[in-house]
Amino acid sequence: MTVKSTVGFRQLLAFTGPCLPFAALGLPLAVIISEYYTTEIGINLGVVGMVFMLVRLVDIFTDPLIGWGMDKTRTRFGRFKVWMLACLPVLFIATGFLFLAPVGASAVYLGVWLFITYTGFSMAALSQASWGSVLSDNYDERTKIFAFWQVGNIVGMILVLLIPVITQSVLHESYRTAVQAMGVFIMVLLPIMIGIALWVVPERVSETSANDIRLGDYFKMIRRPNVIRVLLADLLLGLAPGIMGALFFFFFMQTKGLSRAECSAAMALYFVAGLVGAPLWSWASKKYTKHKTLIVSSLIFAGIYGCLAFLPAGNFPLTAVLVFLAGIPYAAYLLLTRALMADIGDEVLLETGNDHKGTLMSILSATTKLGYAMSILTLSALALVGFDNRAAQNTPEALMWVQIFFVALPVVFLLLGAWAMKSYDLTPERHAQILDGLKAKGLSAPKD
Repeated sequence: MTVKSTVGFRQLLAFTGPCLPFAALGLPLAVIISEYYTTEIGINLGVVGMVFMLVRLVDIFTDPLIGWGMDKTRTRFGRFKVWMLACLPVLFIATGFLFLAPVGASAVYLGVWLFITYTGFSMAALSQASWGSVLSDNYDERTKIFAFWQVGNIVGMILVLLIPVITQSVLHESYRTAVQAMGVFIMVLLPIMIGIALWVVPERVSETSANDIRLGDYFKMIRRPNVIRVLLADLLLGLAPGIMGALFFFFFMQTKGLSRAECSAAMALYFVAGLVGAPLWSWASKKYTKHKTLIVSSLIFAGIYGCLAFLPAGNFPLTAVLVFLAGIPYAAYLLLTRALMADIGDEVLLETGNDHKGTLMSILSATTKLGYAMSILTLSALALVGFDNRAAQNTPEALMWVQIFFVALPVVFLLLGAWAMKSYDLTPERHAQILDGLKAKGLSAPKD
């Protein structure tokens, strides 16, 4: 018995709920925490960059273990809901220590709690993405599921970005208080949203055996041509927003003369644009296929993003418009790569008889993390070329490097990411044949 082709609106909302605290945590990890630990906690910029990179690289190796563990898990509640529940205490405790750190905390303190946070975040992200991949086996419905997922992520990012704006501009509290408020907000949302999702959204239990699932299957999956294409695209396309996030405040404050409040507002608009982009790219993928939509959205992103270099200094309205436009294509790559990997999971099931969706999502997560680890490394690179984040005014040469890292590198990566998908061949027609093959071989997809 195959899964239903459609998922109810109520269940989609509940499934999307945990995205709010997850994204509210993920955004500061990518954008704010590194800068916060240098300016407020007092750790050297280069050291912070190295800590983030090392923790990210170590964290990458936990993903295969988590993915393997999910594929081996068999309970009457499902595989992925169990892991979603397990991530709750890890994230709750780690968020408190990371966001409520005392002034003068050491690099070791940052590294330890950053690693624990990332481990819990891996459990959360992998369990939710894998859970989403088995809610439906329909080619277009999966894109819709991950479009909702992306919208939830964007809403979570917008909410957490509003916290420093309200805390500093309305309540007139310090930047440190604003970051601490972010942590409290995440800790409150985590049990509420995870609890609702676990209560409302079913997980269809896999009928396939877990006996043949091996940790070494990770390396078998990574050699598949379509997996390589999706992974390469995910890595390259993730580098662009990763670098943007790491250097956003440095670029706009130091080279364009905007205030921190204006930068926060511009970043909020960037993510608001994703609310337009997610349904747009979901619709486009039904009309033009997922991989072609991914290619086109990446090219559009590169074109708009390159225009940021030509923004006149001090012009917030024009900056806001251009950043908003850049946010529309940004929304495409995360939802489409995950929907594509879910389709590959069906292909793997047909060919091997084993359900490796957890492993496949862990591979995808690893490349996303690798991209962000490499993005954070730009902080250390800037320190090496003479950029000082605490200086009122940096040298023209240092500011030139900020612009090169912030604009030129992402444009190159976006173009390469589009190129990586040109030979992808799991089309909607091929996916329909896979579903027929699963039925003919008696390899049923997960069912109610």
